[in-house]
Formats: sequence, structure tokens, C-alpha cells
Amino acid sequence: MISIPVKFHTPDAMFTEAEGLVRFEDGRLVLEFETKDAFFGAYRSGVQELEIFPDDVAAVRYKPTLFKTELAIRARTMKKFESVPGNKLGEVKLRFKRRHRAEAEELASFLQHRLNELEVEQPDELMDEITAED
Repeated sequence: MISIPVKFHTPDAMFTEAEGLVRFEDGRLVLEFETKDAFFGAYRSGVQELEIFPDDVAAVRYKPTLFKTELAIRARTMKKFESVPGNKLGEVKLRFKRRHRAEAEELASFLQHRLNELEVEQPDELMDEITAED
């Protein structure tokens, strides 16, 4: 999958902007992002990178609108997204421009498919743990 440009939803968007790239690489989701001030762009945080394995994702919500597309990803733990700007309770909202809607939809579809696979696998693992304790 190619890298998709993304803006991060930040609560203090009036003062700071966060943008970067998201891509799927070697079985994991990679977020590269940088924070800068919204006025002049003079202050930059430097590029940071975060790797997310599909098993770390708890929920995915894909919401296309007329001009942009939003993909909300909630992690299984709050610590997973602690370095990502705009994270709230272990959830980040990625905003894609309209021209990247197809790639964003493909990404959301893949993550949702992986979540569905995990839901099918987990009851069996839970039963194995319960029977092993008896």
C-alpha cells in the first residue's frame, strides 16, 4: 500500500497542526507525523514514527463526508497512541482529503477485516485458557 497523506484531528487546531503519512507495511500500520504551529510553521516537532500492529486495534470507524474522509482508530490500550497528537482515550482521528478516499477506505476495510478475524479467534483462545486452568 502506498503512503497516504493525513491530517490529525487536534483539539487545539487553532494553535497547532499535525500532519503526516499513514501506510501499511510488513503487516503493520505505520504513522509518521509532525506537529507544527498553525501560524507560521516555524516550530516543528520533528518527524515521529509509530508502528501499530492490527492486533493492537480495538475498533475502526470510517466516515466519508463531502469534502474529506475521517478514519477513527481506537487502540486496545491508551498507551499505544500516547505520542500521537490529538489522541483522546486511546483513539486517534485521521483526516484524509477527498482525493485519497479510496485509499482510506481500503485501509479501513483491511483493519475491519482483521478485527473480525480476531473476534472469531478470541473465543477459542479464551476457552483454551479456561480449560487449562481446570
